[in-house]
Amino acid sequence: MSELFHTARRLGPLIRAHADQAERDRRLSAPVVEALSTSGLQRMFLPRAFGGLEVDPVTCAKAVEEVASFDSAAGWALQCGNTGAWWCSRLQKQGAEEIYGRDRDVLVAAALHPPQRAIEVGGGYRVTGRAPLASGIHDAEWLLLTALIFDGDQPRTTPQGPQILAIIVPTREAQIIDTWYTLGMRGTDSNDVAVDNVFVPASRVFALTPEFEPNSYFTGPLYKFPGISEVAVIVAPVLLAIARGAISELQELAQRKTPFGSAKGLKDRAVVQATLAKAEALLRAARLLFHETLRENWERTVAGERCTLQQRGDLLLAGVHAAQTAAQVTQMMHGLAGTSAIYTRSRLERHLRDAQTLRHHGFVAESRYETVGQIYLGVEPEFPLVHF
Repeated sequence: MSELFHTARRLGPLIRAHADQAERDRRLSAPVVEALSTSGLQRMFLPRAFGGLEVDPVTCAKAVEEVASFDSAAGWALQCGNTGAWWCSRLQKQGAEEIYGRDRDVLVAAALHPPQRAIEVGGGYRVTGRAPLASGIHDAEWLLLTALIFDGDQPRTTPQGPQILAIIVPTREAQIIDTWYTLGMRGTDSNDVAVDNVFVPASRVFALTPEFEPNSYFTGPLYKFPGISEVAVIVAPVLLAIARGAISELQELAQRKTPFGSAKGLKDRAVVQATLAKAEALLRAARLLFHETLRENWERTVAGERCTLQQRGDLLLAGVHAAQTAAQVTQMMHGLAGTSAIYTRSRLERHLRDAQTLRHHGFVAESRYETVGQIYLGVEPEFPLVHF
C-alpha cells in the first residue's frame, strides 16, 4: 500500500500542473495519461498473470483518493484501467488474451447504460446503438457496452427478465460523439459513443448476470469481490478527495479574508468555526464507514465467503453515504467562502462543480439510499446491479 501511495504522491506535481489544461481540453493531458499507466496505477485491478498488481479494494480506494487530491479528473481516469480490467474477468480466456496479451497498459472505457441492440449471428453478435458517459474514451483502446439480444423486434427474455450482455469492442470501431460540455469533471472525456452493426465475437461477450466463473487468468479473491463496490471504490474516493480539498481551501482563505460588513476576520466568526468543525466530523465519519465496510467485506471475500445481499447493501450504503456526504461538505465550504468562491480562479469553485456533477453518478446517487432501504426492509431492490 505504501508504495502505491508514494507513487501517487510522487506524480502529484505533474498531475496538478496539467489540471487546468485538462479542464480546457475536456480530457487529460498526454503526460498525465502516460504517467498513470506507466506507474502501474492503471493496473491495480489487473491480474498478476497479465503483469498487473492485483491489489485489494481498500488499497485501490486510497490510491485513487490520493491521485484525486491533485486533480479529480485524474483520479476518475483510474476507472478506465481498473474497473475495465475487473469486468474482463468474466470474458472467455481468449477474449482476455486478446485485450491484455500484448499490452498490459491498455485501457477499457465503459458506457453501461442504456443497453444497445444486439443481433445474434454466427460466432458472435452484431451490435448497434448509442450510449453516454464513456469516460476516457479518446485514450482507451477498448470500449465496454451493454446490449439486449433481439429476436426480430422483441428482446430475448429469460425467467429473470431480458437477457443482457456485456460486450467489448475496439474503440476504433465506435464513433466518438463530442457531447462532454458539463458543469464539472470537465477533464474526464466522458463523451457519447455509438456503434453501427459492429460485429463482436463471442470471446468478447459475457452474460451480465450476478453468477459467473472467472477465466483462468483471474483466479484471485479480487474477482469475487462484489461488483457494486468495485465501481464505488473509484467513485467515492474522488468525492472524498474533493471534499478534503474544499476544507483545506476554506481553512487557507479564512486566514486572510474579512467578510463584507464584518469587523471580524473569517476565521474569527462563530458560524465559520462551528460549520468547519461539523464538516470535518461529517467527512471523517463518512470516510471511516466507507473504508471499514470495504475492509470487512474484503476479509470475508479472502476467507472464501460470499457476500449476502444484506452485506452488499452495506457496501452500497457506505459508498453512497461517502459520496453524498462529501458533496454536502464541499457545498458547506463553498458557502462559507462567500463571493471569494464564485470566481473560476478559486479552487473552491472547481470543487463545487466537480462534487455536484459526481454526486449524480448512478452508483452513488441519492436515489441509491432507496435501494439500500429496500434491502433492509426485505423488498426486492429495483436496482438490479446491487446483486453483482
